This record gives sequence, C-alpha cells and structure tokens, in this order.
Amino acid sequence: MKSLHYLSIGLVVLSLIVSSCGTASHQMKILKPGTITLPSDIKQLGIVNRSLPGKGEGFSNFLEGLVTGESVAADREGSGECLKGLAAGLNQAPRFTAVVIEGVDLRGTGTREWPEFLDWKQVEDLCDRFRVDALIALETFDSDIEVRKSSYDVEKTIDKKKVTVKEYAADLRMDVRSGWTIYRPAGKQVIDRNSFTDEMRWDEKGDTPDDVMRKLPSKRRAINESGYFSGRQYAIRISPTWMDVTRTYYRKANDDFKVAGKFVKQDKWNEAIPIWKKYTLDTDPKVAGKACYNMALASEVDDNLELALEWARRAWDQHGLKSARSYISLLEMRIYERGKLDEQMQEDQK
Repeated sequence: MKSLHYLSIGLVVLSLIVSSCGTASHQMKILKPGTITLPSDIKQLGIVNRSLPGKGEGFSNFLEGLVTGESVAADREGSGECLKGLAAGLNQAPRFTAVVIEGVDLRGTGTREWPEFLDWKQVEDLCDRFRVDALIALETFDSDIEVRKSSYDVEKTIDKKKVTVKEYAADLRMDVRSGWTIYRPAGKQVIDRNSFTDEMRWDEKGDTPDDVMRKLPSKRRAINESGYFSGRQYAIRISPTWMDVTRTYYRKANDDFKVAGKFVKQDKWNEAIPIWKKYTLDTDPKVAGKACYNMALASEVDDNLELALEWARRAWDQHGLKSARSYISLLEMRIYERGKLDEQMQEDQK
C-alpha cells in the first residue's frame, strides 16, 4: 500500500465534517487570500536563489555533508526546485506574474542562518533589468531526511490456509526549511522576511526490507519534490490562490431529495433549489433542517456567502441540525477572508 503525505507547519486547514449517512460530496474551487497582503502596485515578481554558500564556505558545508549524510549538491538542486514551485504557484494564481531570474550569482550562508540584506542598489538594478516590481529571494534552504523502519506479523490466506507472515514497512520523512525575503525597491522596503518548515512523507510496505526500500524515492527525488512543494506553499502565503474544497449536502431526506441530488451531479443547481426550498417549511424538523442546509450550500456555490450563512443558521437555530454548526463556522471564516481577499485583489478589479 502506497501513501504520500503533505504537511505544512503553521498552515491551518478548516474542514467541514458532516456524517456520511445520507449525504453526498460536491467538489468546488474557492479563491483563498494570502496570509500577507503585498502592496497593490506590485504585479510582476522576480525570484532569485540566494541560499547557496558564499566563497570559502562551500568546503565546510561539504564536510558537514560527509558527517551528517546530507548532500550539498542535492540541496542545491532542491533549492532550484523551490524557486520553480514558487513561480508555478504564483503564475497559476490570479494576482501576480512571476519569473525565476537565472544567471545571477547571489550568495548567502548556505545554512539556516540568514545572510545580510541585499544591497538596495543591487535590488534596484535587478528589478529594472528584468522589469519586475519586487524581488523575492530564497535566502536559506536546508533539508533533513529521516527513514523509519518497522516490521509486524500479519495473517494472510495462502493456498486456502491462514498463515502468519512478516510484513515490513518504512516511512520516509523529508523536512524542508526555506527562508524568504521580499524586497520592494520603491521606498526600499523589506515587505516580508520569514522562514517555514514544510514536510513531505512517503509510506511503503513490502515482503522484505529491501523490497520496501526500493519502493521509497531516492534522496534526490525526495528533496526535489519537497523543495517544489515548499515553494508552492510560499506562493499560497503571499498570493490569493484557487483551492479545491469539498462540501457535503443531504440527498436522502426523502425521494425528492434524491431527485435534487441527481440535478446537483449534473451541475443543474437551479433545478435542485426549488425542491429544497419547498422543504425548508416542512413540519418535520429533520427534513426542514437538511433542506435549509442544502440551500446554504447552493448559496455558497452562487458566491452569496451572506445568504448561505442565513440558511445555515436557520438549519441550526430553528431545526437543530448539528452539522450546520460546522458549516456556520466555515462560512463565517469565508466572509472574514473575503474582506482580505478584496483588499489583495483590488488593483486587478479596477
């Protein structure tokens, strides 16, 4: 069995939890605001790598790599993937366009220690040369890898006989710590300087220890994929980003709900809404609550968050539908975030 896990430390995900009994899922995209808001006059971003060691520091880092088993060359390649991940994330979002600036030799410490800030004349020259409004520098990059091995007994049926066999498992964890600084030449402003730790994990099982280890990715691949993922995560932190989310609706309150569910699967919400709306006044509080809940979802799909919140509150306040409480919290968060999103997108709306 193969599984891959992603964990971004410091990233909080609010999920909607509803009992699976009598429900169905609906996939949708929503635009989430970035954690920080960049000035509205910034549209084009240049991305540079400043995480590599300066002259005279490479040998000491190489010796450290021999002792710890880490590969300086692998981190060098992984930091390049980190830049690509950031550029891809920003260019797929609606707020910025970004370009990775190559062929510029900017050196840092090659460790987790921050270098001195870039000289502003150098920042201005790079922004003018590549026609960008601000510079994002990857100024620290470091990776840690850990492999945990285990074995256990499992019962299997072989030749119609139940036997106990040994099964082996391994868990590879890759932590990437990336430090970023955003330089804005206008006003010589450092907009953000922060570091983050992002984690990727791979789980594998097999019949022998060697079999399990062969299934795990190489260290080089693990660092590259983790570096790319870390770059994508920073894009989410500084830019509005489209996110795939799952919502749940009720489809089995009665036969009419089943009909409405079929309309939803066909993306015919206007056909489903009259069915649900009729039952919001039903004498059975369970049916009415589920109808109000579904109306809340239909309103959210239509991007009418205030109306969605009204329906969700009605499902809970008037009909006691417990699942509506989680949905109320989610909608309140979306309404709060929309104010931040409007601020971040205001330049593009003019």
